[in-house]
Amino acid sequence: MRNQFFSKGKKFGVGDPMTDALWDSFLPQNFQTLSPFQWSPISVIERTWNFLSHDGVTSIVDLGSGVGKFCIYLSLLSHHSIDILGLEDREELVNVSESLKERWQATKVQFKKENFLNQFPKGHSHYYCFNPLYETMKGSHSIDSNKIKSATQFLKDLQILKQNLLLMKPKSKLITFHGFGGNFLPGFRIILKEEISGGEYVIWERE
Repeated sequence: MRNQFFSKGKKFGVGDPMTDALWDSFLPQNFQTLSPFQWSPISVIERTWNFLSHDGVTSIVDLGSGVGKFCIYLSLLSHHSIDILGLEDREELVNVSESLKERWQATKVQFKKENFLNQFPKGHSHYYCFNPLYETMKGSHSIDSNKIKSATQFLKDLQILKQNLLLMKPKSKLITFHGFGGNFLPGFRIILKEEISGGEYVIWERE
């Protein structure tokens, strides 16, 4: 299923199909170049809505929401029928997200400048993350050069994330794209695993 949009610069409506290139065209240039590595692909967001629309979703949190692409496009696909929260600890990215939210009138989306490792949002039916600990690894295409990047920091953050995920209520779901930083999540079972856009897409259920 592909929702439809007006052409570049217009508000949401019937017209051209949404693509990653079209989405990127609304971003500042420096964030456009990061798109293939940092922002969720349109195909992944559409696959997520296909699952959520049959899974009784009431609210979903994006852990590390970046420029807001996942949250806003998911809201458009759902016709603004669910509450969506994006957590991002870089103010510049939150500002970009808020601008895009206003452009597409995504009234059911909320963005907060928070670090999900320090303040985990409990009580939601679904959670999503796209390789959320990437910024602590010594890799290319980084967003934030100020973050500590080391194997020690990565393992520390991974342990905190795993502990936080245990705060999810039973039967709630965690959706990961390109992983969460590890291979095994105690207290969860895998209910779906597939390849999308060159990455592993997994849905975990809290036991």
